[in-house]
Amino acid sequence: MARTVVFSVGVHEPHEVALRIAGIRNRVTITVDGVLAIDSGGNLGIVMPNVFDLEIGWLEKHMVSVRLIAQQVIDGGAKYIDVFIDGRFAFRHDW
Repeated sequence: MARTVVFSVGVHEPHEVALRIAGIRNRVTITVDGVLAIDSGGNLGIVMPNVFDLEIGWLEKHMVSVRLIAQQVIDGGAKYIDVFIDGRFAFRHDW
């Protein structure tokens, strides 16, 4: 089962960022305007790496950091995605 989160970055130079987590290997792919920017290749069990940083834009640059949090069942088992834009917390999405 794949999970996808789509969000936009930029005001004067808008870009659409799509984060997708798929399969039992938790393969993470991030696309910017439909072009593949990051592909983790997947890993059984936990997501590694769990932090992805990329710079988006040409004239209006933004630093986007995506952090995948997956707690162990004994710690509560919460799974969520935190997105930071230019070092500031933007939003949290359930995974």
